[in-house]
Amino acid sequence: MTGEPQRGDGPARDRLRRHLRLIDDGVRPVVERYAEHVRCGPGCSDCCHQSFAVSPLEGALLREGLDELPAAAQADIRARARAWRPERREPCPVLGDDGRCRLYEHRPRICRKYGIPLWHPDRPHEVRCCPLNFRDMADIDAALILDPQAGWAEDWIRLREQHPEARGLDRPIAEHLREGPA
Repeated sequence: MTGEPQRGDGPARDRLRRHLRLIDDGVRPVVERYAEHVRCGPGCSDCCHQSFAVSPLEGALLREGLDELPAAAQADIRARARAWRPERREPCPVLGDDGRCRLYEHRPRICRKYGIPLWHPDRPHEVRCCPLNFRDMADIDAALILDPQAGWAEDWIRLREQHPEARGLDRPIAEHLREGPA
């Protein structure tokens, strides 16, 4: 392995779970308020055909979830992860044939927030969104949608400063899943 976190317990994993709850708690009111503009839902997997890179700590959380699945699902996901190539625009290896994430509770940060208008601290002049969502919108509530994202970014920076195992090369989800158990 590459010095990545290996066990599901421990301060770094607990801290990551708190960070993910912060994101979930921020996304939920956006989806509730703009329900008619959000097409995301079970089986919608358009965003799952991208090559998202995630941190070593998020990769370990994904492997933890993988280890909890039935053996047949584990084998399928690992086989898909080994075969996955970013240039083919293949779906995430975790995506089931029904279009649902098989590691939904263990999904990384980007998967939790994708779909709502996203702000990135490295590109503060841009806001990006899934092309299926928020169409024909003239205005959004920045205090509800964008302002919390600065807090998420600050919290992520603090998490990475506090836990060296959260730092390292961000890699595609498939690469994390090619490795052994969490």
